[in-house]
Amino acid sequence: MIRIAQLVMITALIFITSVIQAQKAPKNVQVLKDLSIKEIRTYMKAVSSGIGEKCNYCHDMKAYDKDDKKPKLVAREYLKLVNEINTQVAMINKNVMKKSKLEMVTCYTCHAGSLEIVTEE
Repeated sequence: MIRIAQLVMITALIFITSVIQAQKAPKNVQVLKDLSIKEIRTYMKAVSSGIGEKCNYCHDMKAYDKDDKKPKLVAREYLKLVNEINTQVAMINKNVMKKSKLEMVTCYTCHAGSLEIVTEE
């Protein structure tokens, strides 16, 4: 009888843990699909710092998965662009560069911590 109770408790704990993990997992991830939950959060903190805005600039804080803010849709396209550029940079570094390497780009590369893109005048 005790073993059955222990089995029920273990099963319940596993179920509760899986429900909690599912609730924490980001939804509607379209660009950063290959990253873990922790990596996505780290990446998004870098994006926030790179553009000088808090999460609520792009996200509905009650429903991160919603796509109802234009800045989020624009940012998603820029994330795709950054990924494409960095793929090219990696290929150039591997196939062409001998001594020095090109650096990967980030949001900070163009934004320098400000929402507006920094340009030289």
